[in-house]
Amino acid sequence: MREGPATRAGGPERARIALSVVFFVNGALFGNWVLRIPAVKDHVDAGTGPLGLALLGIAVGALLSKQVSGQLVARYGSRPITVLGITLSCLALMLPALAGDIVALGLALVGFGAAMGIVDVAMNAHGVAVQDRMGRPVLSSLHGVYSIGGLLGALTGGAAEARGLSPLVHFALVAAVLGGAALAVSSWLLPASSDVAPTTGPRAAEGGWARLPAERRLPLVLLGFVGLCGMAGEGAVGDWGAIYLRDDLRTSAEFAAVGYSAYSVAMAAGRLVGDRFLARWGDVRVVTWAVTFAGCGFAVGLLAGHPAAAVCGFAALGTGLSVVMPAVFSMAGRMGGSATGPAITVVSSIAGTGFLAGPPLIGFLAELTGLPAALGVVSVLALGAAVLLRFATSGPRAATGPPPARAADGTSRPAR
Repeated sequence: MREGPATRAGGPERARIALSVVFFVNGALFGNWVLRIPAVKDHVDAGTGPLGLALLGIAVGALLSKQVSGQLVARYGSRPITVLGITLSCLALMLPALAGDIVALGLALVGFGAAMGIVDVAMNAHGVAVQDRMGRPVLSSLHGVYSIGGLLGALTGGAAEARGLSPLVHFALVAAVLGGAALAVSSWLLPASSDVAPTTGPRAAEGGWARLPAERRLPLVLLGFVGLCGMAGEGAVGDWGAIYLRDDLRTSAEFAAVGYSAYSVAMAAGRLVGDRFLARWGDVRVVTWAVTFAGCGFAVGLLAGHPAAAVCGFAALGTGLSVVMPAVFSMAGRMGGSATGPAITVVSSIAGTGFLAGPPLIGFLAELTGLPAALGVVSVLALGAAVLLRFATSGPRAATGPPPARAADGTSRPAR
């Protein structure tokens, strides 16, 4: 396929900048939403239990839409679906603020989650295409920008709360600013032809799973479970970290917030520098080291039973898990070949259930063993991810190595 000027020298760099904006916007949208949950809860006059059920709507919507997004990416390319997904996400942010009761809120959150699910698959598929053109890993830094967006979004949400802005006014302003920024740079993204392989005949009507090479389906499922182990840890720390520090280690409420902050900052920093490590030592080696460090570091922090050690354990966990999802998406994209969208859909769908199922699992175990022991499952899952990764990548090396470098004319050459 002959490449146009947009994909030659300078094109991939501009696409990376544009995609960084998309990742940042996606993270900032979610960060703004999370900080206004209490205000929305008061607006619909919901109890804690009904609100918890309504919040599941985000996960349900995302899980359903990811299946569709993968097929759309396979058919039309990741660029138009990325633009569509981030636009819908900005608009859907306002839906929860428009809800008048808890039922309407649940439906609104299904819509918000569906929009977020569409862009999640598409932007990661486009990230695989960008790093393929650049000949070096970039997904980790893109996920780092997402983390920064989430942190800044949370700060923006807190400022809006302090100024007394209603959720609707706040979300409308955020949607306008962030949506405008994403659309302004969308023309810099790679053309749709960069990662879509035209399919004609009987295979044109096949679904995402059927498009995947048969020999790569089990490895992709295993990669999904590697991601699940990492996402389960992220969900557990977010929901239970502060409670562990406050109730089990008897710290103040202010200090209890430090644990998740340390985790988040460490994860953002690890993602921003992760591409260098992945390019030098490869996905499998770096992720194996990283999850081992995460599992052991977090376990030591728990066993010490001291607040400072616990915070260090949270930081170790964030650092170690930071490269997991970027590397898993990269490997999935290479395993999927021309079916990048469906491959990332499989991995993202399985991994996302970890974020959903992790916190309830920890809560159930905490009733039986106590919270410190229950949180130890996070370390077990991190170490288990290293074992799963070995099974997932025991096939052809071409599927797990660094992305192939691409010459100025758009043709691939072996990566150095």
